[in-house]
Amino acid sequence: MKKVLGLAVLGVFLAVGIGVQGAVAKEKAAAGPKLTRWHGTIVRINRDKSTLDVSRKSMMRTIHFDESTKWTTSTGNKPLDVKDVKEGDDAVCLGNFNEKKEFVATQINVRPK
Repeated sequence: MKKVLGLAVLGVFLAVGIGVQGAVAKEKAAAGPKLTRWHGTIVRINRDKSTLDVSRKSMMRTIHFDESTKWTTSTGNKPLDVKDVKEGDDAVCLGNFNEKKEFVATQINVRPK
């Protein structure tokens, strides 16, 4: 009798665990893809090609942006115009890689120098 009761309790715990795991997976899928973060100093700005070269220690990454990229300041997350961004500013870039393996930013938070 104790074995049957123990197996029944184990079965309940497994069912609850599987249900919770499924709910968490659905929640993550609804949240959208996880964003990649790159933080460094802006070395070059090419407004014609809509790119920033951002350096972190000895690594450089080209960040692509477009008209949908949200630009903010680090002080209060106030909106910022891309024209006000300068080389030497600190930047936190959030985005994802496209099919060409280019980092495309959805948001760039800039701390002016």
